[in-house]
Order: sequence, then C-alpha cells, then structure tokens
Amino acid sequence: MLNILFDFDGTLFDTDKAHEAAFRYMFETYNLGEFGSYEQIKGIRTKDVFSKYVERQRAVKLASKKTRYYLENIKKINALVRFDLLREAKKAGNRLFIVSGGSKKSIYSLLELHKLVSLFDGVVTSNDYNRSKPDPEPFLYCLEKYNINGNIVGVEDSAAGVESLKNANIYAVGIHNDLIRDSADLFYSDINDFIKNYVLIENG
Repeated sequence: MLNILFDFDGTLFDTDKAHEAAFRYMFETYNLGEFGSYEQIKGIRTKDVFSKYVERQRAVKLASKKTRYYLENIKKINALVRFDLLREAKKAGNRLFIVSGGSKKSIYSLLELHKLVSLFDGVVTSNDYNRSKPDPEPFLYCLEKYNINGNIVGVEDSAAGVESLKNANIYAVGIHNDLIRDSADLFYSDINDFIKNYVLIENG
C-alpha cells in the first residue's frame, strides 16, 4: 500500500492557464507591477505571492478576489489525471491525499464538480498551514494530521513542490514539467503513466 500525496494544480488538473490568467488580471487591474513568469510562483500560496507586492492584509483580500475570478472559468478546466485510474488506485488499497497551495474553495469546487471528494483520504489546502512550498510545512502538516506512515510518495509538477517534498524527506515524483526532471527522485511525463506503472504495477 502506498500513501500518495498529490499536488493539485498542474498535477491533477490543468489549472495553470486559468491561474496564470487570473494572476495577470489581478496584477493589471490593481497595478501591482510586472507579473513576470508563472513558473516562478507555481506551488506558492496566492496570498504569499501578493504579499511580495503589498502589505499582508491587502494581500489576503487580493487573493480572495483572484480566487473568485479563477472560479468563473472553472468549468473550462480539463483534468490531467484519468478518474478511472484514481479509482483503481484507491480500490487497490492505496491512500490518496491532496497537498496544495491552492485555496480550499478552488480545490473543492473542482473536486465536487467531478464528484471526486470521496476518493481522497485527506485534503490540505493553503488555509491549513503558515509557510508555503518550498517549505516542508504543507507536507509535514498532512503527515501529522492524517497519521500517515509507511510507504509515502509525493507527486509534484513544480520546482517549489519538489523542493518541499525533499525538505520533508518524502520521495519526490516529478510529472509533466521537464524543468524538474533532474531534481525529482523519479520523473514521468504523464501522471497517468505514474499511476499505471508505479502505483498499480510496481506497487500493486
């Protein structure tokens, strides 16, 4: 049995474009300066991103507005993972978790839309911890809250996420993003190949 700690954005769902569009909208609308590269902020809590440009209280308000803008387009977001493979992994006795820098509202909105909530044994969102990835706190919080031990792997698509896993001494599986191929302990170009080959075959 595996305990699999999945990142959410860019890992389970193709949310990157929607999040990037929402960030760019916020930066332009509220004159926060040049947005730059989305890759540099992937995996980091939204309010922590805005905190680099404005004081904390305003950053929290901007994060809330950004989430509302993002959710307006939620039905256009495609899944990267095959739901049948997630169900098969769950049926095989594995425990599935989500550890994300996204807000509780944005994550549960997608999970509920696709009727996936019951598949996961636990969900950790930006509302649950104080320090964003690459700090290990998000994953350590998940391990403690859900009493996770034994065989543990984390699945991430961002550099901050892989670093967070390694800082938490968790085996880091990188997916989708060639920029993390060398830093991850194991890499798959497609999350579905990871589930089919690593979870269901090698550890099935």
